[in-house]
Amino acid sequence: MEAKDVPKAEDRAEDPGSKNKGQPDVAQPDFPRGGQTPGPTTLWEMLERKFLEYQQQAYRNPAERQKSLLNLLPLFLKAWEHSVGIICFPSLAKLAEDVSNQLVQEIQKVLVGKPAEQARVAAGQFLRWKGDADQDGYLLLKSVYVLTGTDSETLGRVAESGLPALLLQCLYLFFVFPLEKDELFESDAPVQRMFVQMLLNLCSDAQGLEGLLSGNELQSLVIATTCLREHSCSFWKEPTFCVLKAISKAQNLSIFQYLQAMDCIKISLQNLSRLADTLPAPEVSEVVSLILGFVKDSYPVSSALFLEFENGEGYPLLLKVLLRYDELTQSDVDPHLEELLGLVVWLTTCGRSELKVFDSVTYPQLEGFKFHHETSGVTVKNLQAFQVLQNVFHKASDPVLCTKVLLSIKTMWTWNARNFFLLEWTLQPISQFVEIVPLKPTPVQVHFFQLLEALVFEMHYVPHEILRKVQRLIKESPEPLCTLVALQSVLRIAGADPLFTDIFRDSGLLGLLLAQLRKQAKILRKSAGNKESSPGVQDTERELTCVMLRTVVTLLKGSVRNAVVLKDHGMVPFIKIFLDDECYRGASLSILEQLSVINAEEYMSIIVGALCSSTQGELPLKLDLLKSVLRILETPKGRAAFRVSSGFNGLLSLLSDLEGSLQDPPLQMWSVVSPSQTLDLVLHTLCALSAALHLDPVNGDFFRRNGLFEKLAEDLCLLGCFGVLEEESAPLQSWEDMKARPFADLLSVAFSSASPLPPKIQSCLQILSFLDSMARGTLHLRRDLKDSPRAMQELVVDAQRGEANSDPQGNFKQWPDLEDRMDDGDAVIMHPGVLCIMVSLLPRLYHEDHPQLSEEIQCSLASHIQSLVKSEKNRQVMCEAGMLRTLMTSCHKVLTTGSSPLQSGLIRIFEKLASQAIEPDVLRQFLGLGIPPPPSAAAKILNSSHVHSGDSGCSGSPAAAPVPAEGPAAAAQDASPCPVVTQASRPSRPSQGSTTALQTALSLISMTSPRNLQPQRAALAPSFMEFDMSVEGYGCLFIPTLSTVMGTSTEYSISGGIGTGAARSFPPPGGLTFSCWFLISRHGAVLEGHPLRFLTLVRHLARTEQPFVCFSVSLCPDDLSLVVSTEEKEFQPLDVMEPEDDSEPSAGCQLRVRCGQLLACGQWHHLTVVVTKEMKRNCMVSTYLDGQVIGSAKMLYIQALPGPFLSMDPSSFVDVYGYIATPRVWKQKSSLIWRLGSAYLFEEAISVETLEVINKLGPRYCGNFQAVLDQGEDPGMEVTPLVAEERVSFGLHIASSSVTSAADIRTAYNEVDSRLIAKEMNISSRDNTTPVFLLRNCAGHLSGSLRTIGAVAVGQLGVRVFHSSPAASSLDFIGGPAILLGLISLATDDHTMYAAVKVLHSVLTSNVMCDRLMQHICGYQIMAFLLRKKTSFLNHRIFQLILSIAGTAELGFGSSAITNVGVFQHILCNFELWMNAADNLELSLFSHLVEILQSPRDGPRNAEVAHQTRLIPKLVFHFNEPGLTPSKMPTIIAILGHQLRGHFSLQDLLRIGLFVVYTLKPSSSVSERPICVDGAPDPSVPAGSQTSGKTIWLRNQLLEMLLSVISSSQLHLSSETKEEMFLNLGPDWFLLFVQAHLHPSSVVLGLKLLLHFLSSPSLRARFKDGLPAGCWVERSSEGVDIMMESLQSHPPVPDQSPCLLPGFRVLSDSLAHHVHIPEVYLVVSTFFLQTPLTELVDRPKDSLDAMLQWLLHKHHKEEVLRAGLCMEGALLLLEMLKATMSQPSTGSGDGAWERTFPASVLQFLGLVHSTYPQDPAWRAPEFLQTLAAVAFPLGAPKLQVRSKRPLFAQKT
Repeated sequence: MEAKDVPKAEDRAEDPGSKNKGQPDVAQPDFPRGGQTPGPTTLWEMLERKFLEYQQQAYRNPAERQKSLLNLLPLFLKAWEHSVGIICFPSLAKLAEDVSNQLVQEIQKVLVGKPAEQARVAAGQFLRWKGDADQDGYLLLKSVYVLTGTDSETLGRVAESGLPALLLQCLYLFFVFPLEKDELFESDAPVQRMFVQMLLNLCSDAQGLEGLLSGNELQSLVIATTCLREHSCSFWKEPTFCVLKAISKAQNLSIFQYLQAMDCIKISLQNLSRLADTLPAPEVSEVVSLILGFVKDSYPVSSALFLEFENGEGYPLLLKVLLRYDELTQSDVDPHLEELLGLVVWLTTCGRSELKVFDSVTYPQLEGFKFHHETSGVTVKNLQAFQVLQNVFHKASDPVLCTKVLLSIKTMWTWNARNFFLLEWTLQPISQFVEIVPLKPTPVQVHFFQLLEALVFEMHYVPHEILRKVQRLIKESPEPLCTLVALQSVLRIAGADPLFTDIFRDSGLLGLLLAQLRKQAKILRKSAGNKESSPGVQDTERELTCVMLRTVVTLLKGSVRNAVVLKDHGMVPFIKIFLDDECYRGASLSILEQLSVINAEEYMSIIVGALCSSTQGELPLKLDLLKSVLRILETPKGRAAFRVSSGFNGLLSLLSDLEGSLQDPPLQMWSVVSPSQTLDLVLHTLCALSAALHLDPVNGDFFRRNGLFEKLAEDLCLLGCFGVLEEESAPLQSWEDMKARPFADLLSVAFSSASPLPPKIQSCLQILSFLDSMARGTLHLRRDLKDSPRAMQELVVDAQRGEANSDPQGNFKQWPDLEDRMDDGDAVIMHPGVLCIMVSLLPRLYHEDHPQLSEEIQCSLASHIQSLVKSEKNRQVMCEAGMLRTLMTSCHKVLTTGSSPLQSGLIRIFEKLASQAIEPDVLRQFLGLGIPPPPSAAAKILNSSHVHSGDSGCSGSPAAAPVPAEGPAAAAQDASPCPVVTQASRPSRPSQGSTTALQTALSLISMTSPRNLQPQRAALAPSFMEFDMSVEGYGCLFIPTLSTVMGTSTEYSISGGIGTGAARSFPPPGGLTFSCWFLISRHGAVLEGHPLRFLTLVRHLARTEQPFVCFSVSLCPDDLSLVVSTEEKEFQPLDVMEPEDDSEPSAGCQLRVRCGQLLACGQWHHLTVVVTKEMKRNCMVSTYLDGQVIGSAKMLYIQALPGPFLSMDPSSFVDVYGYIATPRVWKQKSSLIWRLGSAYLFEEAISVETLEVINKLGPRYCGNFQAVLDQGEDPGMEVTPLVAEERVSFGLHIASSSVTSAADIRTAYNEVDSRLIAKEMNISSRDNTTPVFLLRNCAGHLSGSLRTIGAVAVGQLGVRVFHSSPAASSLDFIGGPAILLGLISLATDDHTMYAAVKVLHSVLTSNVMCDRLMQHICGYQIMAFLLRKKTSFLNHRIFQLILSIAGTAELGFGSSAITNVGVFQHILCNFELWMNAADNLELSLFSHLVEILQSPRDGPRNAEVAHQTRLIPKLVFHFNEPGLTPSKMPTIIAILGHQLRGHFSLQDLLRIGLFVVYTLKPSSSVSERPICVDGAPDPSVPAGSQTSGKTIWLRNQLLEMLLSVISSSQLHLSSETKEEMFLNLGPDWFLLFVQAHLHPSSVVLGLKLLLHFLSSPSLRARFKDGLPAGCWVERSSEGVDIMMESLQSHPPVPDQSPCLLPGFRVLSDSLAHHVHIPEVYLVVSTFFLQTPLTELVDRPKDSLDAMLQWLLHKHHKEEVLRAGLCMEGALLLLEMLKATMSQPSTGSGDGAWERTFPASVLQFLGLVHSTYPQDPAWRAPEFLQTLAAVAFPLGAPKLQVRSKRPLFAQKT
C-alpha cells in the first residue's frame, strides 16, 4: 500500500489540475489574433525571450517584478502542456527559485497574523482556482508543482526557498481544521492533488526532507493523526496519511531523530490507548498502522522508535485494537486489518538476538524432512509480538480474524521452516490451538487443520504431539463438525506417506476408528430397512462414518500389520454390513480389498456370496462388487482365490439370473431395469471373467476343463436378445447384391447415442463387442459401457482404408493395447474359447423381424472372425481351442444351406483352420456335408484358363435349391459326403455328383495346399513348441535328471528319471549327438544379444551352491554363428555374471561356425551336433545343418566333474539336467521367436549315413529310429535300428505330450523329478492346479540305463504349443486316398478332374503316408484306370499336376528326380492312356521323358527308375500302336537312347534288338534298294508297316541310336561288357543287317555296329573262328513270344541246335553284294586302320577317292604303330576288290564304279603300305593269298593282269 503512494520520478510532472474538463488551467498568454497556437519549440523560445526580459528588470520594484513573473507563468504552463511534460528551458533552475520564493511570500502574507481557522480558509482561497478573478495563487501552485516534477537541481532550488515547511503547515491546517461541506468547491480536488504531489516530490529529496523539520509542523501533524478528532477534515485525511507514509518510507535519519526527540511515538501511543475503545476499529487500526510504519521504516536505520514503541505499551495496544475486530461482523477482510497484521508479523522478526531452544524433534519423521540449524531466511526473534497473535486467536471468535491470524502464522513458516520449531518449542501455539479449535467456527477449523497439514505436505514434518492431541479431540468428539473436519485432515495426512499407517496404528487411532465403526455398524444393522435420510441429504453422522471408513482404507493400504489388526478386531462381519448402504459401499469394498492381501480367499468368498445373494433390483450393488473384484483380479493371488472361491460359477450364475432381461418388449420382472443397465452388468461380469483369465494359465485351464466356455455361451443365449436356432424349413432371404458393412462400423452404430438399430440387435452387437475385446484380452481394461472398442478399431480401419469412420456423437475412449497392431490379422487372440463362443452365437443373430439386417450382421461377424485368423499363429491357436468342432456343431444348418450368404465366409474360416489342424471325425463331418467352398484361390486358378477342346464351360449362377447327390463315397467306401449344389464355377450342365466333387475338391485344395515352402519338397508342418522372447524374455523346456552320477555309497533313491537300469553315466564315454528340427520365425536384434539356445546341459554337485554349464549349443545373434561349447561356466543370472564371462573362451573349448547364409526365416532346418570322443580328453565336434557339414574342429571333451571339482565324496552325487531355449535365470527380452520340432540326444557319435537318413525322415518323424523305412521300401522287409536302444538318451516331440501337474508327476514318476520341476516353475511339488505341459521321453520304454522322464515347458506367455494335424494328414484316418480317387471318379468335366487331381497332388506331395496307402490299395492302378475312362478331360494343366506328383515338374528350376514311382509307372508310362488325349499330350509326355532322362543331375536316377518300371519294353510295344504318328518316333527313339545311356541293361538292349530284326523283310525276294528313305515319315502309313519304306527309316534310326549308345563316352563300357553284349546278340544278329537285299543305309549302319565290336582283338578272333548262331533268339524268346501275338505273319522258328558261324567268311560274302556302296569301303578301311568308327564325321561324300584320302589324314597313327594294321580289314578290302573286279562290265565308261572303286582301293592300299611298310600284315600268308587271288583271278583278261603288275612288284 505504501509503495504505490510514492510517485516515480518520471511521473512527477503529471498535472492533476489538467484533468478537469471545461476548466481553463491558467490565464492564456497573448498571441496574434487570427493565428494558430504556436508549436512547443516556439513557445519555449518565446518564454526564453520573456524570461530574459524579466531578468533585465532587476532595477524595478518588487511589485513590478512579481507582476512580470506572474505574467510569464501562463506561457510557461502552456509550453509545458504542449510539450507533453518535456521542458526545454535552460533557465529552469532560476525560474524555479523565483517562482518558489514568490509562492512562499504569498503564502506567508496569507497566513501571517491570522488565527488557525482563518488562516485555513485564507490558504484555501489563495490556492483555489477562481475562474476569471485573481488566480495568482493557483498559477504559483501549479507552476511549482510542475517544477518539482522536473529534476533534482530544480527540486533543490524549490526546497531552499523554505516551501516544504510552509506546505506542511498548510497541510496541518487543512487536516485539523475542516471546512463546512458547502465551502468545498469542485476545483479543490485538483488543487489537493497538486498540493499533495508537490509534497511527495519534495519528500523524495533529502533537502526537502530537511526543510520539513524547520518547525514543529511535523510533530503536530503526526500527533494530530493519533488524536482522531471527529471534526478533522475527512477530505484531507487520506492525503495527510499518504504524505506521512512517504516521509516514513524516505527512511531519513533526521526525521526519525526528530520524531524521537519530539516524543511523537510515545504521545501517539498514549492517544491511541485512550481512544482505542471508543473509535471504530478500522480507524484505530489505520492510525496504528501509520505509527507502526514509522517504527518499521526506522528499524533498519535506528531501533530507537522500536524501543519507544515497546516501552510505550505498544503490544497491549495492538492486542486491544485487533480484538476490536472480534466485535465486528465482517463479510470481507478489512484492508487495515491485513496491514496491521502484516506489521505485527513483521514485529516478530525484530529482536536483538536469536531465540535459544533445544532440538527436540520426535522421530520417526518423513523421508524428506531435514531440521535446519542454520538461520537461513527470516526467523522469529520477538515472542511478545507473536503472543499478540496467539492471544488474539485464543480470545477471538470471528472467523475472518482467526483465519487471518492462522495465515499470518503460516507466513512465518514460509519465511523459514525453523520458525515453526522456534515457536512451538517456546510458546506451543499449535498445540494450544488444538484444544480450543472446537470452540472456533467451522471455517477456522478448516484453516487450522490445513495449517496442520502444511507441516506434513510442505515441511515433511510429523508433529507427533499435535497429532496425539488431534486424536484425543477425535476420541472425545466435543463437536461433531469439528471431529469431521479433524478426521478429514487426518485422512489426508494418512495418505501422504506409508509411515503414517504405522504412526496412527501405534497411537491407537486405528483401534479407535474400528471401535467407532463397530458401533455404527450395529446401529446400521438395527435400523436396516428403515432409513431416515436419503443418500442425498448431508448428514454429519453419515459423513463422519464415511470419513472413518475412508481413513481406515488409507491406513490399510500397503500395511499388512494394519490389516491384521482389523482382522483381529473381528471387523470383517461388521464391514460387510456397510456394503448394503451405497454411501459406505465404496470404502467398505476398499477395506475388504485390503484384507485380501492377507486372505484373498475370504475376500472372494464374501464378494461372490454377496453377488449371488443380491436381488434383481440391486444392480448398483452388483456393479460395485464386480468393480471391486476387477481390482483384486489384477494380482495372481486374487485370481487364484477367485477360482478357489467358486468365482467363475458365481459370475456365470449372475448371468443366468439375467435370463430374459434383454427381450423386447421386456418381461414384467425386468421392466424397471433399462437395457443399458443390464448391458453394463453384463460388461462388468465379462470384464471380471476376462481379468480372471488374463495371463493366468491355471484359471484358463480350469475354465476350459470344466466346460465353462460352453456354459457362458448358454447363459448369453438366454439373455433374450439373441434369436433361436433356425429351423430346417425357415425361408432364407437373398441379398447377393448387398455388401455387408464392416463389423467395426456396425459396432460404432450400436454404441452411438442415437442408434437406429432395433434394441435386441443393438444389444447383440454390444455383447459381441464385449466378447471380441475379451478374446483379444483387453476387455478387463474397460470400466464403462461408453468405452466403445471403436477407438481401437479405428486404427485398424484407418490403416486398411485410410479413412475415419468414427461416430460424431459417440464419446469413446481409446483402450490401451497389449501390443502394437495395425491389422486384425496381427491381433493377438488371448482367449480363443471366447471366439468359439462368438461362433456359436453366430446363428442366433438371426431375427425374423429384421432378416436382411440380421444376415448382414452375421456376414459381417464372419468376415471379422476370418480377419482374426489371417495369421498362422491365430489359426493354430483357434485349432487348439476346437473352433472347427464348434463350427460343425453350432453352424450345421448354415453349412448345409447352399444359398446362405453366410456360408462362404464360414467355409473360408473352416479351410484356413483345417490347413493347420483338424480332427479326423470333424473332417469326416465336413466332407459329409458336401459343402461347396467359396470361390477361393483354387477356383480362381480353375477359371483362369479355358479348356482347349471347348466341351465344358463355367456358370456363375447359383443353384435354386440344395439337392443331395452322391459324393466321393461312390468310389471310396471310407468317405460318404452328401454334397449340395451351390454357387461356384461349374460346367454348364454338370451332374450332381460332379458338382459335389468339384466343390469338395476345392475345399480340400484350400485345406491341403502346403503353407510352408521347404527347400527340398513341400511338407506338412510338424507339431512344435514356440518360444517368443519378446513377451517375458524367457521360455524353455526343462529336462530333469538327464543323468545322475552317483558316488560309491550314494543311495539309489536320490536319482530321478525312469527305467529299471543303473544310473546313466555322464559324460558319455563314446561321445554324444544332439539332433533337432527348428524354425526361426524372427531373428533377435544384434543389440539385444539374446542367443537362440538349442541345448544347455547343467551339472550340480550335491552339497555345493553353484551349478555349472558343461555343454551348450546356441546360435549367436551377432553374426548368426553356431556356437558349440564344452567349457565349464557358472550357471547364474545375466546381471550377476562378471564381465570377463564375455571374453574369449578357454582354448579348445568352443567351436564357432557362421551359418547365417544357410538359415532362412520361416523354414524348418535340421541341426545335428556330433561329438566324437577320442583319446584322453579330446573330441571331434562336427556340426551339420540340413544334412550338410558346416564346421568341425578338435576340442576338449566334457570334464568328469563340474566346475573346479576334481573329486567327489563317496556319498555325494552329481545331478545333470538340461534346457532347450532360454531359462528363467537368463531372462532378457528380445524380438527372437523360434520353434522347436523334435529333439534327440544320443550317447554316441552317429555316422554320416545315419544322419542322412534322419534328415530325410523330416520334422514330422516321431519315433526312436529303431525301425525306419524309407519311402518306397517294402514294409515287410526287415530293418535294423539306426541307433542302439541303450544309446538313445531322450527323444522329445509334441506328439508324445500331455498336460499334467506337479503332484501327478510326483505320483506317476518320482519325487525327485517332481521337486526339480516344481523348483524350476516356482511352484510347490505338491501343486495339483498349475498345468504342467510335459513332453514325455519317447525313449522311456527302451532298454538301457535310467533316462529322463522328458521335458516340461517353463514360461507362461513366451511358450506356445501346437499339435499339427492338417487335413492332408487327417485324411489318412477316414479313408485317405480312397476319398481322393472317388473325387476323380465323379469328375464329368476338366474342371472337376483338375480339382480332384490337384487335391491328390497336394496330399501326395506333403504326406508320405498317403503314398503308402495308395500303394497298399493299388491306388495308382485305379487312378490310371479312372483317367483312361475319362481321357477326354485330360489337358495340359492336369498333365502338369501329374508330373508334379511324380516329382519331375520342376525341370530347370529344381530337382527333376522321380519321387513317386507309382505315378510314373502306372500313369506316366501308361502310353495307352495318353495316346488318345487331347492337346497332343502324348508328345508332351515323350518330350518330358527325354528331358528328365538327359538331366545331368537326376538323369541316371530317373533312368534307373524307368528301367524298374519297364519303360523300354512299353515303348517298343508302343511302336506297333496304329495310332502312333511318325512325328513321335524320333522322340521315342531319343527316350530309348537316353534310357540306355542312363541305365544300361542287356535285357533292354535285346528288346530293342529284337524289334530291329522285326523291321527286316521275312524274305530276300524283294530288294529294299530302290526304296527311297528321305527321313520324313509318311503320316498316312503306320510306323511299323513292313510295306512302307519308312520301316527302313525306323530301323536305321534304331541302329544309329544303338551305335551312339554303345560308342557313347557317357557309358564308359568296359571291354568285358562290350564282349558280353556282342555275345548275347550273337554274330548272326549283326550279319542280318548286311544281307544283300537290304537298303544300303541299313547295311552301312549294321556294318558300323558290327565292326565297332570287332575292334576288340579278342572278339575278332572269336568272330573269325566262329560263334554259335541264334543267341539273340534264345535270349529274347520270352519277348518274342509276347511280340508274336501282335505280328500278322509269323517267321519260322529257328533251329535250336548249336551252329558255329564263321563270321568273316559270311561277312565277306555279304559285302560282296554291297561293293557298289562307297560308304562300305570307307567303313572297312577305317576298321583296317584301327580307327574308331565314331570319328567318321564331317567326311567328304563326293567320291570314294576323297573319302579314303580324308581317312588317311584323320586316322590314328599312334594306334597303328602300337597295334598294327587290322589284318581282317585288309582281307575284307581285298575280297571286296575281288568281288568288284569279278563284276560283269556295264560298259558305262571309265567313270563307272566298277573301274573307279578298285583303283581307289588299290591306291589307298599303296599309300598305307608306303606309310607303314614294316607292318606284319603285309607279310601275312592270308593277305598274300587273297592279294594273289585278286591279282590273278581265274579267267581274267591279260590286260587286267598287266595293269596290276606294278602293284605286285611293289608288294614283293
